[in-house]
Amino acid sequence: MAYVLGIVGSARSWGNSELMVRQVLRGAQEEGASAQMIRLTGLRLMQCTGCMRCAIGGKPCPLRDDMAWLVDAVQTADALVLAAPTYFLGPAATVKLVLDRLLMVTSGIEESPPPLRPAVTIITAGLENWRGVSLPYLNALVAAFGFRPIESLTAVAPGPGEVLLDDHLMDQALAAGQRLGKGELNPAAAPPGVCPVCRCDSFILEGDRAICPICARQATIEMEDGAVRLHFDGDGASDHRWTPERLQEHMDQWVRTTGPRFLAQRSEIKARRRPYRAMDVGWLCPPE
Repeated sequence: MAYVLGIVGSARSWGNSELMVRQVLRGAQEEGASAQMIRLTGLRLMQCTGCMRCAIGGKPCPLRDDMAWLVDAVQTADALVLAAPTYFLGPAATVKLVLDRLLMVTSGIEESPPPLRPAVTIITAGLENWRGVSLPYLNALVAAFGFRPIESLTAVAPGPGEVLLDDHLMDQALAAGQRLGKGELNPAAAPPGVCPVCRCDSFILEGDRAICPICARQATIEMEDGAVRLHFDGDGASDHRWTPERLQEHMDQWVRTTGPRFLAQRSEIKARRRPYRAMDVGWLCPPE
């Protein structure tokens, strides 16, 4: 029996994000899966301080909160569904907070990574053209945890619970949950001009190349019938930064080299910092 974990990135009980998660889990349960849910805003999650102890020192994160528990809970799941609202062109802050802490996961990628597992991601937004970059961030989060997004949905519903009035959307969510319950791993086809890995539709342009800023997937830019077309390289199964191999390469060639490089330059940095320490500038703080 598959175990599907639903993660709600919204503080609103019975809001659109929670209802979408429940609909996906409903579909998974129809296929015999068991299910549980976590509300991110119900956890005590602290901001990453950038100490790098987990990545360079190989030590547990020194922050005493629920993040380690969350990582363990996610890694026990056979499939994942994550939904969060869009606030000002990006996902609710709790999603980015978790993503900022995921060196805790990627720093241990060399230790036999778990098998690839499926995920469904859903963003809710009040207006379609204000959805911003929420969906790619959700896909980055589940990919960093070791899951492959097989369905990514956008729910346009301004008021709490309005997703229930969109029968087509609810049918899509139910079908996505059924795919999770079956353990399917093949991603749904991405629309034209959208990254097939993370569903990002904003790109870095370099010559005739378009590079996805979220997963580093690359495409060739071509003109066809007077329109710009993106032709993505290969099948995309391994040509992005979220594979265990690419994450391992990033950790070894970049993250872990920052420690020795900083130590070699620390004395010069301290010397150049002295004039700033002597500045007559105080901190402005709110009243107690």
